[in-house]
Amino acid sequence: MYWGVKMEDKEEQKISKYSSGVNILIRIDGLWKKTHLYAEAGRYMLWNTVLDIIWLELARDIKVDDYATKETDFNVFETGLKELMPFSDDKPSGFREPSPEDIEKRNKVYILLKKKQLFLARLENKMGKGTTFDEEDDDDFD
Repeated sequence: MYWGVKMEDKEEQKISKYSSGVNILIRIDGLWKKTHLYAEAGRYMLWNTVLDIIWLELARDIKVDDYATKETDFNVFETGLKELMPFSDDKPSGFREPSPEDIEKRNKVYILLKKKQLFLARLENKMGKGTTFDEEDDDDFD
């Protein structure tokens, strides 16, 4: 008995004493590694998919007041990529060379994906989850 309540009747409150922050950073790091592999291999659709997953990981921690602006910034890349769809990661079959239009389209997709990746990397840094952390300090030697 605990304060007149049987222990089995008392609802137990469970709180994790560990933060999932480290797990999130590890997961994002693994995703960044995939982006490099897919970019090198010319697998643009997979590259784009992984960048979208990184967005989902980062977006959940964007402050509510900033979310609409960041989502609008992110959607610029989505709009640009949709205009270039469909694009194929497959090599031409047989002896057929890619057409000049296919080459130009792939180049545009490549540039957009690079910009999208840079946007996400900078967002990650700004959120304090990336490679740089800018703590405002009066003792900076800039």
